[in-house]
Amino acid sequence: MTTSSLERAQRLPRDLALIALAIQAGVAVAGIGAQLIWSPYAEDMRRLYSSAQALVPMLSSAVMNWAFAALLTWCFARHALDRHGPAERGRPGGARGVFGIVFLLLVLVQGYVLAPLFHQVALSYIRNTAGSMAAAGFVFALSSVLQLVLLALIAWFACWLALRRRSGGGAETAAPVGSSSSSPRGEIAWVVGVFFVCLQMLMSSLFQGWIGARQDAGVGALALGWIVAPLVVLALTFWGAWMGAREAAQPRPLRAIAASALAFVLLQVICIGIAIAWMLWVLRPGHMDDVVGPVVGIAVVYVVLMVMLTRSIVAWLYRRFQAAPAQ
Repeated sequence: MTTSSLERAQRLPRDLALIALAIQAGVAVAGIGAQLIWSPYAEDMRRLYSSAQALVPMLSSAVMNWAFAALLTWCFARHALDRHGPAERGRPGGARGVFGIVFLLLVLVQGYVLAPLFHQVALSYIRNTAGSMAAAGFVFALSSVLQLVLLALIAWFACWLALRRRSGGGAETAAPVGSSSSSPRGEIAWVVGVFFVCLQMLMSSLFQGWIGARQDAGVGALALGWIVAPLVVLALTFWGAWMGAREAAQPRPLRAIAASALAFVLLQVICIGIAIAWMLWVLRPGHMDDVVGPVVGIAVVYVVLMVMLTRSIVAWLYRRFQAAPAQ
């Protein structure tokens, strides 16, 4: 493999991630445009999207889906190149086109075949069970989770098909793909931070669906919950992962995803345990006066633990498996 081909192969994960991002955004914009212009319910849709209560959560969720697809695409592609080497998997001449076509077709199938099917199944379940608004919200949130899982499978399949081993190619020693434009530490921090934010927003949507989402929140509260909070979580988890990845020699993207998921799960378990203990304490007679203080305390503990857990788990995983092959 020549130097220029090797450089193109090194850029391949980034290029595939950008292709996935562009396809996701293009399909979403085209679908919304069709709803606003040609749909029989165009007037109702324009009225709906003109309200901040619908527009802000929709845009935030859409950006999260796009980031999720781009992140997993980059991780799967980088993992394939790290594991088998750019000479075997890079295929810089055709991988981008194969990935783009496959990803576009599968996203269209998901958006225009499977998503309406999930919607109809959710509606049928709600009608047959005569569920409450909270149950309906939870069912639709669960449908969104299933679509995210399907999106992850689409990204994996498109990467696998685009980067599968060439038949008859000369065997070369697999070597991790280096990148001159970014450090492994920064790549690990971005993967951990973005994946953590996706998990956080996913849990928030499930929780809001379970309790029944409020429809009368102001623009400030919507911006705080759907825009500012995810950016703060991203900054904190990026910082924690950056500190923890100090000794990492290679990004090992799937390991970074595992670290992010483990930190998220442990954080939820610890904070749920603290919240239950606090509720049992304040429910005792004569202990219902001070509520704001403990709530603020739990929020502070959540933020501190978020940074500490991401730092510790990333450092532990990359130190423990530093000499292991790519996973």
